[in-house]
Amino acid sequence: MNNYELANDEVILYENSVIEVETKESAKLILTSKRIILEKSKIIKKGLFKTETNSLITNNFLLENIKTFNGKSQIQQKNSDVYIQTIEKNFTITFPGMLEAKKFVTKITDAITGKTAFARGTDKVKETLNTVDDVLGLNTKDIVKGVVTNGIAGGITKGVSGVMKKTGISKHVTNTVLSATSKKKK
Repeated sequence: MNNYELANDEVILYENSVIEVETKESAKLILTSKRIILEKSKIIKKGLFKTETNSLITNNFLLENIKTFNGKSQIQQKNSDVYIQTIEKNFTITFPGMLEAKKFVTKITDAITGKTAFARGTDKVKETLNTVDDVLGLNTKDIVKGVVTNGIAGGITKGVSGVMKKTGISKHVTNTVLSATSKKKK
């Protein structure tokens, strides 16, 4: 029996049994689109053959209360352990295996960022290419297009020479080489 109610716009993303490292007790972890719920079950003997199971929510953390630093949520996985930093408290939970821990970290990161792992990876590649373009003055899109159209040698040569013509780098390189060789002659 569940001791929690989901809001109308809340869905369950992941469920599994975990161990809270702090208390060393088993709990059921429920990750929803808005929070992490840790629910413990207690078996109560009601007689010789009769038992009753009571579920009790021990922790309920809103995903918006998970700390972030430099745009990255503070959730670290090491093997089957996952360390989570929230505004209320920091805690570690142990999953049955490393793969389950990875699934949880991926699901919770997707829920916090609103983007899938693929979309986050694509954004990182775009940022890296934009940084390279800015630093070197290249247009990697044109270079890749040239490689596809003209082959590797032609694409790179045309792409780099086009950048050199646009930016005046070729004149600067020629002047630098000439001034360096004229200084050696003296």
